[in-house]
Amino acid sequence: MTLTLVQIYLIAVAVMSVITFGAFAVDKIKSRDESTSRVPEIALLSFMGFGGAVGGLFGMYLLRHKTNFKTKYHFGVTVWLALALQVALAVFLAFFSEVQ
Repeated sequence: MTLTLVQIYLIAVAVMSVITFGAFAVDKIKSRDESTSRVPEIALLSFMGFGGAVGGLFGMYLLRHKTNFKTKYHFGVTVWLALALQVALAVFLAFFSEVQ
């Protein structure tokens, strides 16, 4: 079985989304106790930017974490921008892998 470039990309996005959702869940749990160290915001934003936008979106809305857009607007902007770019890249790869 040979995987196409699009399939490999979608698998990578799925894996990153699971990792991102897990990071959001860990941070949500740790946010209840001020004495524990939390997942840095730059890590959460990076996970979303490097393929985990779907997991970040689910983490934000299912876990109700980082959704106060008055103070955490950068999460809302990052997740939607990253999602748009990741979908665009998937469409681009699907189109150009079939042209060859």
